[in-house]
Amino acid sequence: MKLGEVADRIEQFDEDLTIYAARPWTIDSEASLEVNEDSTTRPLNGLDYFLEVDIAVEVIEAWSIHRPGQVPTTAERCEAIVFYADNDCYLIPGGYDPIS
Repeated sequence: MKLGEVADRIEQFDEDLTIYAARPWTIDSEASLEVNEDSTTRPLNGLDYFLEVDIAVEVIEAWSIHRPGQVPTTAERCEAIVFYADNDCYLIPGGYDPIS
């Protein structure tokens, strides 16, 4: 499975699963969903720890909240979760003003 496929279908997966993916993380990276019983960030089956499914769901929800009325494409979903995995923060659009 590719990381883009995981991002596109993220809401369908058990939120207790962890995503593992091949670096560099892109829409075309090989990816796998696995149980991470040890809650560690160690590689698994040749793939690097990427993100937990429940966090990826939150990242996609945050993307939509910060872009009212927009539905993210597969590429935008993937970009948002890769950004979060790399930076531990949401991908906020430039010029976003949460007060307005």
